[in-house]
Amino acid sequence: MSKLSDFFNTKSEPIQEIESGFYTSHDLMHGETPYRLHLRVEPNLRGVLTLNASTILHLNKTAMEMAYFLIQGQKPAEIAKTISNRYKAPKDEIKRDVDTFYDTLMSFTTEEDIPPSSILGTLSDPEETEIIAPYRLDCYFGDEAKGERLTVAEWKVVFERAFNAGIPHVMLLDSNHLPNEDFLDLLSHLEDLGLVSGLVTKPDYLMDSAFLHELLVRGLDHLVLDGDPSNFEHHRLLINILDQDLFTCLRMPFDPRYNYEPVMDDLFSHGINAFAFTGVVDPLDDSLLELEELISSQGIPIVDDMPFSHKDHRSTSALAYESASKLKYLATRADGELFIPYEDPVDIGNLLNESWEELWAKCRQFSNG
Repeated sequence: MSKLSDFFNTKSEPIQEIESGFYTSHDLMHGETPYRLHLRVEPNLRGVLTLNASTILHLNKTAMEMAYFLIQGQKPAEIAKTISNRYKAPKDEIKRDVDTFYDTLMSFTTEEDIPPSSILGTLSDPEETEIIAPYRLDCYFGDEAKGERLTVAEWKVVFERAFNAGIPHVMLLDSNHLPNEDFLDLLSHLEDLGLVSGLVTKPDYLMDSAFLHELLVRGLDHLVLDGDPSNFEHHRLLINILDQDLFTCLRMPFDPRYNYEPVMDDLFSHGINAFAFTGVVDPLDDSLLELEELISSQGIPIVDDMPFSHKDHRSTSALAYESASKLKYLATRADGELFIPYEDPVDIGNLLNESWEELWAKCRQFSNG
């Protein structure tokens, strides 16, 4: 879509830009299958697009405009005509770009085990700080709440406020502190809203195959499993999960004395999606570097920005805290208290008692010093 970006950069007349904000379309149908789109337009005219509560796409200005007109109900041919008229650009070239965008978008509706977020189009600075809301809200059900813990109904209000603020992604932690039925109810609510949902948990929580099936049925999009692949029970559970349609990141303890290659070969063959490590004493340890190289050779990412449960909270990396300082992620405690997840968390206010505008303004004020 580089040619279309050139049209944007060389326009000679002022164009009425799309207003920053949050735009949604439910049950949009240009074929036989309906799909849901939620588009967040940033002040810099980049976009964050949520598709079918299953993936988040970070869009450059070109792709953002295409998504915007799609949400307005236009079909690809109509979008090409609209953009061609806006920028007085050759319609044939625009149509090729729009068709490529649309085909790429539709591919995300049929692929399995897709990552929770991707970048569509060229972004010069994907860590841009001029955003109207964080990209993710980490929700803790079992931390040390200062006030009374939220009820299921109150958690639903928190999720609705997150949705209305344009936050596309919710991570769920310490879910073992809730009855299973309550947690499944909340998961269904996230799916109904169209929010992408992730779960951080340990193997013991998923040993019940019927409960695991219900998590998938209720729309859980991805999983961060804190498990040890050298443990037989953990390994067996992980293989069972990998055979489902669920993007799974294994966050595993690292032991430099252990030969991980046979275990890794088995996980690779079952389609493991991502890895993370804990217990790393020396990041330059030769055995760790060899393991990372083995994983990378399979095209599998190693991630370092997933939250830890309250009980396991620890310093993860400088990168995670740098991201937090840019307000990329926010978190909320079991009583609804919003905080910036530094190593020493910064309390902001309560999601039930203050408006999102007030809370976000305080976050920006703190981030700006």
